[in-house]
Amino acid sequence: MIKNINITDAEVSAELHGYMYLALYDYQGILHAGSRMTAEIVSNNEIKINDGILCNYGRFMRIVGSETVRIENGSSGVKRTDLIVARFTTTGTKETHTLTVIKGPAGGAEPSYNQTDIYSGTGTRDLVLYAVHLNGLNIVSVERKCQEYMSIRELTETVSKNVWSDWVSCGRNACNVELRYRYNEGLKLVELNWDGLVNATIAVNTMGYMWEHFPSDKIPSKNVFIPVQTQSSDLTLRFYPSVKPQTLPIIETNKTAN
Repeated sequence: MIKNINITDAEVSAELHGYMYLALYDYQGILHAGSRMTAEIVSNNEIKINDGILCNYGRFMRIVGSETVRIENGSSGVKRTDLIVARFTTTGTKETHTLTVIKGPAGGAEPSYNQTDIYSGTGTRDLVLYAVHLNGLNIVSVERKCQEYMSIRELTETVSKNVWSDWVSCGRNACNVELRYRYNEGLKLVELNWDGLVNATIAVNTMGYMWEHFPSDKIPSKNVFIPVQTQSSDLTLRFYPSVKPQTLPIIETNKTAN
């Protein structure tokens, strides 16, 4: 049977619209609108889901204001994981889309959920929003399980930033090695390039061959070690942003012991 969408007197159903959205997005998750359905622990029996909109296999559900779901009491000394899902159910004629809690077994494993193809007539489809972790009587954490859609504006901005900058030189260190870097704001990546001929002897565990012009907003969040293979020995590029009392980010070359 053919179902036309955009001709005169065509039957445009919610199911047909949902199938179109499924083909268009090919994705399930929360869209970037409102509070993006963030979750808050109200008590050891209640979780509040804030406003937002989601897409569950092509079917949309919106929360206005907030919704509260109830978590069954935990048991002393028992770990458990419950799932909060957006549940779409169709009988072929009647459709519902609700927030539902699936209780997990003792031990902390996640329970199973429904993944029926809702475009085959009847069935139930769950989009897992959150995992609620209980330890004994207490809710200890609420973990988001689904992904977020990026808005068209955010996608456009990200794509527009997905370009590499020109190479920038940090100069040459005491070994006459030049360090250059370039960056990609969209991907949040920095690429390094070093070039030079080491003529001076570098003793084991010596330091001081530094570049001092690396930008502070491009430094890694932790210490980084980059092995550099040479013909006669091994060198290591070391970045110590967390070393004190240094105030400037520096990169050092340091010969490693054989």
